[in-house]
Amino acid sequence: MIDEEGFRANHFRKAVLSLPVKDCTEAVRYYCEILGFEKDFDDAILDVEKTLFAGVSRGECELTLNQHDQQEYHATVGCEVDDVDRLYEEYSAREVSIIIMPRDEPWGERHMAITDLYGNEIHFSKK
Repeated sequence: MIDEEGFRANHFRKAVLSLPVKDCTEAVRYYCEILGFEKDFDDAILDVEKTLFAGVSRGECELTLNQHDQQEYHATVGCEVDDVDRLYEEYSAREVSIIIMPRDEPWGERHMAITDLYGNEIHFSKK
C-alpha cells in the first residue's frame, strides 16, 4: 500500500530532457552557435574519442544531447522564455526552422516552435 502523504511530499524540482541526435558534436555546435545555448559538459571525462553525450543550457533550460546511430523517434521540449518575439527575430536571422510562428494561444501564452537538425521540436512560451 502506498503512503499517499509521503508520496506527495517528495517534490520534483526540475526535469532535464535528453534529446536524441545523430551527431552529438554537430548538435552541440548547432545548439551553441545557432540557438544561443552554452555547452555545460560532454563525455570527454570518460576519455572517449568521439563525443556521444553532452549537456547544453540557456538560462534555466537544460538539455542533454544523446547520440543514437539509428534514430527512429523525436522529442518535444517546452521551454519558458522572457520574450517569444525577440527569440523569433533572433532565430529568423539565423535561419532556424520555425514550425510555429509567434502567436497568442487561447490558454494565455505567447508561443512559437522550432525543429532542430534531427526533427526534435522545441516550443518556447511566455506566460
